[in-house]
Parts: sequence; structure tokens; C-alpha cells
Amino acid sequence: MDARELGKQVLTQRKEKKLSQGELGEMAGISRNYVSLIERGEAENISKKVIDRLAVALDITPSELAGEGMQSLVLIPPSLREFGLKNKLSYSIIDKLAHIPRRGKEPKTADEWANLFRVIRPFIEDEQD
Repeated sequence: MDARELGKQVLTQRKEKKLSQGELGEMAGISRNYVSLIERGEAENISKKVIDRLAVALDITPSELAGEGMQSLVLIPPSLREFGLKNKLSYSIIDKLAHIPRRGKEPKTADEWANLFRVIRPFIEDEQD
């Protein structure tokens, strides 16, 4: 992934969402200075974990953030996004939660997603580490 292209995507998405660098950094669990380095294309060896967190914070997929333009087939519900940001979950975990086949009641709040996650966590491969 080209650092300059990633930086342009982060900058564009951040401005579209009307977020400051500090707000984005806080949401993604990184510093405002690191966001600035990324946007300028000066950050090297950005971890998958950071890219996942930026994608979640910007409400897009990691592939979209990388400029690949691949749209997610399943939209991430706002309450799931809130849960993921609050718990600093990777995009892959959030995506797995969004794709779980459900019958009946779908989680509507971040707390309901937390309860579901607690139950199925042992069955989901945790890719955060």
C-alpha cells in the first residue's frame, strides 16, 4: 500500500466526515501527530491494526481506505460501529459481527452488540494482536 495514497484517502475521508485530526486520532486510538504524518504520506510501516482502526473511525472498509474502492456488501449498523470504536475492535471483528446470520431480534444498541460479542467471542478468531 502506497503511503501517499493512503494519506490522501485518510485526509479526504476525514474532511468529508468533518473531523479534526485530533478527533480522528482519538477515535482510532492514535495521536493527532500520527494522523498528520499519515495524511502527509510520511508515516512508514503503518500497521494493519492502525489501518483497521482508521477505517472503523471513518466508517469505511480498510480496502476503501487503501483506495481499492471495494464496497462492503454489508453495512455496519451505527450501534455496531459505536461498540467497535468504544472497544477498539479491528475492522475484521466488526465485519464478522455484521455478517453473523441472525434470526429474530437484531442488536440495536452498543450494549446489545457487547452482549452478543461476549457470547460469540470464543468462536471468532481475534485478529487484533
